[in-house]
Amino acid sequence: MSDAWSEIMKDAADGVSGEYYIERDDGREENLKVSDYTRLFPEWSEPERLALKHVKGRVLDIGCGTGRVVLHLQNLGFSAAGTDLALGAIEACKKLGLKEAYVMSAGALEFPDSEFDTVILFGNNFGVLGDEERIIDMLRTLHRITTPDGIILAGSADVEETDDPEHLKYHEKNRSKGRPKGLVRIRVKYKGIVDDWVDLRLAMPEEMESIAKQAGWKVEKKYQTGSPYVSILTKS
Repeated sequence: MSDAWSEIMKDAADGVSGEYYIERDDGREENLKVSDYTRLFPEWSEPERLALKHVKGRVLDIGCGTGRVVLHLQNLGFSAAGTDLALGAIEACKKLGLKEAYVMSAGALEFPDSEFDTVILFGNNFGVLGDEERIIDMLRTLHRITTPDGIILAGSADVEETDDPEHLKYHEKNRSKGRPKGLVRIRVKYKGIVDDWVDLRLAMPEEMESIAKQAGWKVEKKYQTGSPYVSILTKS
C-alpha cells in the first residue's frame, strides 16, 4: 500500500503540479504545493540559504524528500547522502541523480562513527520524531556519527511568532494538557491517500537549545525570518 508522502515525492520528481494537505488534529488544514520539494536554491527561505554557508565536509541530509538540499550540495562538489523513511522519496532522489540515498528512519540511523561533518535537518526535521526523548536520542546518535568538529543545521519554527487565533487556541490547549506549545499532531492527504497521524515537535529557539544541550550540542548561531528558523549546532 502506498503512502501520501511517497506519492508526493514521486510526483514532485516527475514535475507533476498539484497540492497536498496537512491536517492538524483540531481540524485545521493547510494546502501546500507539490513543487515546493523541487525548489531551486534562490527560492529557498532566507534562513536555509544563510545556514548553508556553514556546510563543510561530508554531508548527511535527514528527511531529504526529493533531495532538494542534498542534490544542490552534491552539485557543488560535496560528498552527500540523504535518508528518508518514505520509499517514494528515495526513489525520487535516485531518479533526480542523488548518488547516496537510503530508506532509513531518523530514529534508527545506521552509520559508522565520525562518518559526517555536517548534518542537515531542514523543513522542521529537528522535531520529526515528535517525542522529546526520541529527539534527544537522535541527537546523541548524530553526535556519534559526526566528526569532533561536526555541526547540525537544525530547522524548526518559533510557534510564538503568530497572532492567528486558531494557532493560539491550539497552544493553550497543549499547555492545559502539560504538552509543549509546539507539539502538533498531523496527517498528510494526497490524491485520496490519507497517512496515519504523527507527532511533530516545533521547538522554539530556547526549547531547541535546551533539547540540544542534553545530547551534547549547543546553539552557535541562529537565522530567523518570522516563525521559521535554522540554528547552527556545534558540539559542546
